[in-house]
Amino acid sequence: MSHRDLLRTGVGLLAVVALTLPAVAAPAVAGPGVGRAADAVAARPVALQSSTALTARREEPRWSVQPSSKNGPTGKNHFVYDLAPGEQIIDYVGISNLGPAPITLDTYATDAFNSEDGAYALLPTAEEPRDVGAWIRVPQRSYTIAPGKRLDVPFTLRVPANAEPGDHPGAVVAAMTVTETGNEGQQVTVERRIGARVYLRVSGPVEPSVQVTGLELRYDNPVVPFPGGDLTVTYRVANLGNVRVTGKARIQLKGPLGIRLGHSEVIDIPELLPDSEVRLTSTIPDVFPAGRISASLAVNTETVDKKDPVPSANRAAATSAVPWGLLIFLGALVTAVILVFVLRRRRRRLLLAIAGDDDGVPGSAGGDQTPTASTGRRATAATG
Repeated sequence: MSHRDLLRTGVGLLAVVALTLPAVAAPAVAGPGVGRAADAVAARPVALQSSTALTARREEPRWSVQPSSKNGPTGKNHFVYDLAPGEQIIDYVGISNLGPAPITLDTYATDAFNSEDGAYALLPTAEEPRDVGAWIRVPQRSYTIAPGKRLDVPFTLRVPANAEPGDHPGAVVAAMTVTETGNEGQQVTVERRIGARVYLRVSGPVEPSVQVTGLELRYDNPVVPFPGGDLTVTYRVANLGNVRVTGKARIQLKGPLGIRLGHSEVIDIPELLPDSEVRLTSTIPDVFPAGRISASLAVNTETVDKKDPVPSANRAAATSAVPWGLLIFLGALVTAVILVFVLRRRRRRLLLAIAGDDDGVPGSAGGDQTPTASTGRRATAATG
């Protein structure tokens, strides 16, 4: 099953994942000659240095996960590696108990991908990792940590000799299964997971590629065409390459004859992991219903390290936006003009008819009559 399939089937289970956010530089790593020493190194309990974390005494379990070393935290937020196929390193993850009672946590690694909204998501626990999550080995699955203590747990990352070049995202996770009460009083089993991201770059050819795989328009046609209605643009952006990318996008709107109708603000494209697709939505207000609206989306991305160019991705779509309110107004106006014209014409005809009745037909008692030509001819014939 691909990561894209997992996105559709497993993303509902990922709401419990909390991950650290800012990107950091890669920690120092050992060379390829390092053996499996991590399997023999025991986790070292270390007292927490932060007093503020201990001031809030809450009953529910609380813990944190961060990159560490055998001597304590490194100050980094993510594990970032640049390794060659076949290379192996040892590193440490620090797991701190921030609560008032001992906790037992499952510790393991898994793969990451983008959820549909662009979040950094992890595979469900029941799904076996097949990428960097499968290349990381932790000495044991479960660890118990005393209140106010931290364990620096070693792990081994071994890159397969046939690993594909490019980025391989994942996370080292500390998880606990708890029973909670639902809204209707039912008991619900929930797995709470907190992890530190793993960004592994396997050396080799870099092939960035981004594509817009879908573009849909929905126009809320207003009754009154001014100032216009909202145009909602929904689009999908897929990372088809082998490295992480991020970037910007913008939507341009045009009407008939190329008339500009508006544009979106600059849109931030979230960090796209390889073989992931995100679904984004933008709304452009006050778009005049010009009859037909064309939207063109331009996505300009770059690799996270900004070392390799990425071809821009474009897509266009159109929708109808009939100005019904304006047409109804114009129709009523034309009807009113025609009605006035017809009424005026009828009134004029009526007035002409009345004037004809008064002046054009003589009455029987009115003065001398002029003989007609036929009367004159009859009189002449009678005289002769």
